[in-house]
Amino acid sequence: MVDPSHSRLRRHPSSLVGSTGYMEADLCTRSVRELARRILRSRGVVFSLPSHIQRDESLGIIISDLSPSLYFGIEFKTHNLDYITVTNIGESGGIIGIEAPADSEVWVPLDLQTGFDILIEEVIALASAGYPACAGCGGSDSETPWDELAIRELYY
Repeated sequence: MVDPSHSRLRRHPSSLVGSTGYMEADLCTRSVRELARRILRSRGVVFSLPSHIQRDESLGIIISDLSPSLYFGIEFKTHNLDYITVTNIGESGGIIGIEAPADSEVWVPLDLQTGFDILIEEVIALASAGYPACAGCGGSDSETPWDELAIRELYY
């Protein structure tokens, strides 16, 4: 069983307003993993991102190869804004960037490319572990209801 680790997050700088150091790895990991779980529970996902963000257009194939029971569409749309929007079909999504989204959406306040790369790594790791069809492989936060507002209070 794959255990997605947050230790690699310690090397990524934060883009939080007013922050000059590294983001708290545990807090970032919890938000990224929640957004990754939401993606894998959805029936499809649309990533709306700036054109300079590097992406792998074959992500849907990669995920279905790792977990054949998961089959959903992935679409990439390009925009000229300073954030990445993750829109899930049948499940709330989230935002990667400085501006906080609506309370029902997961906020990942990281640099765009860094946040997107980490999110995709987590999606692939969770799919490899068998999420959402596995017991306990989604991490400790997957066993309790997600409290986005409590997480956001910890960011400030």
